[in-house]
Amino acid sequence: MKEITKDLKSSPIYNMSQDSLENFHTSFLCWLGNTYPIAFKKLFNKFNKKRFDKKHSCETQKTHTYKDEDDKKKKSIRTDLEFQFNDNELIVIENKMKSFPNDEQLERYSNIKDFDKEKTTFILLSLVEKINLPEHWNYMSYSDLAKNMKRIFKHEKGYHKYLIQDYINVITKISKIFFEADNIEKEKYDFYKYDDKENLEHDINKYDLRDIFVKFKTSELSNYINEKINKKYNWEIEESFSTKCKEGIIDIIKNLDKSIRFQIQIQGNHYSYGFVYSEKNPNDKIWKKREQIAEELLKRNYWFVGTSEPKKPRICKKFYSYSPDFIYRHSSETKLNELTYKQIIKKIKKDIKNFEKNLVKIQKCISKFVK
Repeated sequence: MKEITKDLKSSPIYNMSQDSLENFHTSFLCWLGNTYPIAFKKLFNKFNKKRFDKKHSCETQKTHTYKDEDDKKKKSIRTDLEFQFNDNELIVIENKMKSFPNDEQLERYSNIKDFDKEKTTFILLSLVEKINLPEHWNYMSYSDLAKNMKRIFKHEKGYHKYLIQDYINVITKISKIFFEADNIEKEKYDFYKYDDKENLEHDINKYDLRDIFVKFKTSELSNYINEKINKKYNWEIEESFSTKCKEGIIDIIKNLDKSIRFQIQIQGNHYSYGFVYSEKNPNDKIWKKREQIAEELLKRNYWFVGTSEPKKPRICKKFYSYSPDFIYRHSSETKLNELTYKQIIKKIKKDIKNFEKNLVKIQKCISKFVK
């Protein structure tokens, strides 16, 4: 990573991209689409094989309106890039070079009434592959984009040739940091461990690669957990990123009903056990009820087994808490930075099996506090 970062500093394209990382890449692709529309269309032929004619337009930050289902009000939403051709055919690109893909956001885009789903191709362009991509969406990596560009734009000349080659070089080098392990089971959970830490962190923070690296590794592990857990056990897998902590978050979730949820959470170097109990009209007393339920589960070794009390509790005395309804404790037995992905899966499976074995008892335990 340090070597690649050093190489990138010599690129004009990369240095210009740093003020607005995602917008720069979106704007560059928009320029490409308007300047070389036929070649641009070929970049995405894997997803859209419609024939191209002379009519086309490529726009960034195009605003649409949609109706919010919660408050029933009209709101505006902007797509990153739209490439229209053949009058009605459309390619919509959501660019996630730096930020993390969000299901709700992607679904809002694909539900915009202006888009005819049969004639619109939705593409998530990202360094990070998203698990369980929403309906109608396709994934393209920046690595594949670079390979397609290298093949399609190999005959350009002059100034444009230099620009395009430099851009290909930049996204190729960044993509080299983000690759699937040859043997993913032996891959280690070392998201936050770097050689020559002080110098490398300075370089990475300056050139915006550290966050992207952590997001990629989080997604890699999420995909692996999803493959091993979600298909066999009735537990959902979700992933996100804490901008404040600069950490990836993976939740392995068991919903008992709409108001009660258990989850195993991996964040930073913490392996935690969480519990959610929500009510329609929450008040201060609900935190006491949550803690009473959690304490009973801990006392009976049904959940929170092998955990330690928080050093600085906030709302609850024996649990960490996170508004509006989440309480949790960190495992005192599991040190994530010492484990491989395979060992993490083994730990998760063990916890899930113990939970399922005690499920009837857990439900009876909760029923003492919840009518």
